[in-house]
Amino acid sequence: MKKVLLTSLTAVISSSIALSGCSSNNGTVASPEASKAPSASSSASVAPSKAPVKIKVAYYADETARSTMGSIIKKFMETNKNITVEDIGTDWQTHYDNLKVDLAAGQGPTVFLLDGPYIPQYSTEKTIQDLTDFTKDIKLDDYYGFDAIKTPQGKIFGIPQAIQVNALYYNKEMFDKAGVAYPTDSWTTDDVYQAAKKLTDKNTKQFGIGLPQHIRYGWYTVVRQFGGDLLNKERTKSTFVSDPKAKDAFEYMKKFWDESLTPGLKDQEGEIGGKYHTWMSRKIVAMFYDNYARRLTNDKEGLKYDVAVVPKSPNGGVNYSAFVANTWVMNAKAAAAEKQAGWEFMKYFLSEDAQKLNSTLAEGITANKKVAQASIADHKGAPEHIKVFLDNMKYAGDLGDNVVWEEWMGAVDPIIKDYLSGKIDINKLLTEGDKAAQAVLDKAKK
Repeated sequence: MKKVLLTSLTAVISSSIALSGCSSNNGTVASPEASKAPSASSSASVAPSKAPVKIKVAYYADETARSTMGSIIKKFMETNKNITVEDIGTDWQTHYDNLKVDLAAGQGPTVFLLDGPYIPQYSTEKTIQDLTDFTKDIKLDDYYGFDAIKTPQGKIFGIPQAIQVNALYYNKEMFDKAGVAYPTDSWTTDDVYQAAKKLTDKNTKQFGIGLPQHIRYGWYTVVRQFGGDLLNKERTKSTFVSDPKAKDAFEYMKKFWDESLTPGLKDQEGEIGGKYHTWMSRKIVAMFYDNYARRLTNDKEGLKYDVAVVPKSPNGGVNYSAFVANTWVMNAKAAAAEKQAGWEFMKYFLSEDAQKLNSTLAEGITANKKVAQASIADHKGAPEHIKVFLDNMKYAGDLGDNVVWEEWMGAVDPIIKDYLSGKIDINKLLTEGDKAAQAVLDKAKK
């Protein structure tokens, strides 16, 4: 999941006409049948039709991954002669720009890729189809990700395409030069702090770790490492003030900023920049919390690196690993025949043949556990301890996902930024953060 965030679908309805030139439908108008959305149960209970049907499958991927996805789609059509698939593979930003326009206009692809944190929003807006009945014959325990994308009510609105889970990346050359032992499974957040002090070299502008003002790479991960959270389990109430571990976590993180063990705002204004995900591959930081896909950038730059389990606080902390499931979802406004064909594609994607192809993408852990484990076991090269990503599954947790996920995050992020940069103290952070988060959460209840 990228840093750029998707604007709420409801917020762009009024501008959909002006933006229609960006539509991936190329001006196609939805048919009257497309506006009729039968229930999941009625669609799921109908036997697959053999009548010719065309569907659109939209996703984001780099050029290599698009080629592999194209192969999966081609093989699907070879075994489903009556179904024609329009392959709409683009980059992440274009994918979401197109979705905002097309879905707001009541059109859009039949099946499309959606980052897991957006599922609560899209399902609440009834933009995507409830697939609970569709998946009743799927052995969910055979796959990673289904538990993470279920709603609190146990509903399923998608199937996992690829799993992103965090680990602690570290630059082996920097560790060796500083004489610091590599991270182990027993490391705590205290070990990270002590190592960061030894690994920071102000003369060469090398920082011990990257802990930016970012939900995944920074503040939310640290709060969860301390065993705390910023929202309650139901994701309806702010816990900035009520959870004492949130305060401990923020004070811990600020030490890194105060002591220049991580790039601060002034550093980010220079050549270091604010593209946090590049800090590791550009050899700016010695450690960084990041996802499975970041290996590709590090490999491209020839970095000598490895990964370790995300450390926990020694005081009741957990080895929290931020988890995002890139998820296939279905357009709730698609015609019945298109939905059935779309589900056939989604089922095929979960097949072992398709999963083996998907596992070669290397951008995420494929959903099928058997295939994923075999792929990891066969891995050659860096990182040596790649199995850590699978081990981290048992520590995986969401990013505070809820219906207003990007709104509550956007509300508190500038307040956290002011605290880390020294503009406000810890008490103001907690009280102002609590008010800002709760205001968004209360708005969602109305």
